[in-house]
Amino acid sequence: MNKEQKKIMGLTIGSHGLVHLFEGVLPPLIPILIKEFNTDYFHLGLIVTAFSYAFGLGSLPAGILADKVGSRRLISIYLFSAGLTAILVWPIHTFWSYGIIMGLIGLCCSIYHPSANTLISLSMTNKGLAFGIHGIAGSLGVACVPLLSAWIGSVFGWRVPYVLYGLIGILLGVYSLSVPKQHPPLVKGLKSHTRAGGLDRKALLTILIFFVSATALGMTYKGIMTFLPTYMGTRVNVSFIQLNTVTLGGTIATLVLLSGAMGQYLFGRLVDSYSSERLYFVAVIISMICVFVMAFSTNIILIISSVIYAFFYFSTQPIQNYMISRYLPEHRHGLGYGLHFFLTFGIGSTAAAISGYIADKFSLEAVFIFMGLCFAMSACMIALLIFRAKGSR
Repeated sequence: MNKEQKKIMGLTIGSHGLVHLFEGVLPPLIPILIKEFNTDYFHLGLIVTAFSYAFGLGSLPAGILADKVGSRRLISIYLFSAGLTAILVWPIHTFWSYGIIMGLIGLCCSIYHPSANTLISLSMTNKGLAFGIHGIAGSLGVACVPLLSAWIGSVFGWRVPYVLYGLIGILLGVYSLSVPKQHPPLVKGLKSHTRAGGLDRKALLTILIFFVSATALGMTYKGIMTFLPTYMGTRVNVSFIQLNTVTLGGTIATLVLLSGAMGQYLFGRLVDSYSSERLYFVAVIISMICVFVMAFSTNIILIISSVIYAFFYFSTQPIQNYMISRYLPEHRHGLGYGLHFFLTFGIGSTAAAISGYIADKFSLEAVFIFMGLCFAMSACMIALLIFRAKGSR
């Protein structure tokens, strides 16, 4: 990597970890928030859904803007706006004002993923490896936030994690101004991109199948991550550790999710050399099996199956990003990544409210059964992608 590429990776690594701190700050605090606002799983699931809808819906215009104005500018806007909005949690005292702030944070964070993925896809030579390293930062954010938010929220109050993450965002925003602005790619002629860029009818159908698969995986992500800390706190009994349910659930969830970082790195390296569709299929099938095991297990079996699930689930992310860079021409990467996150984090986020309803009506175990069925749907779509890839060859 040259100096500019190192700066880009430094910015995206820090910003990616932070975006998942913002995204994951609520679930570990669910037991505290239920008492604070006298509410239930379903209504907190609605707030997670509001955040995620904003997170996903905003990514589509952000992706279009990334193609037109450049990615680095948008990353700076995300860092400053999300940081300032998170600090606004401090003075609020009502459930619905909390929900509005969460929605605004989600809208600010929606700028990040399409911008950063476009920046990486256009700036890096070994895209798979770069996406893998970038994914590790996100996985570490996802893994650390249950423990950080649970511990800080239990000791200092549920508002403090928001303020802390907001200050980090502002500091990263200042650093982002030192990274050179990136110019959007030039279109050298529509006809050439139609031939080489995969804009014909057959390629569009392949992209559609890919996005259906990604949407189903987006549902599994939001449904599982919303209730994983609480599920761990109620299903794992560690007699020699004296922790409350909030801190225990957050701690175990963090240890489990750390394995996702290894999956990101390994599959990020593999995807530069092996069939992305086949790697994608293997990761989704193993994740699906683990989720079904999680629904019917406790203690050590639950922890082991969760670790394997996290390893393979998060490995799908660099694969997906690589596939988008391969399926679409350069001047449409921002649109592709924006649409991807619109579907996975926007449409897919309905799983948070649906899972909250299932948890209230049936049980937390039923949530994981439903998520396993979503994995099965995604696997069917990926099987079609493998079949179409064989036909193309």
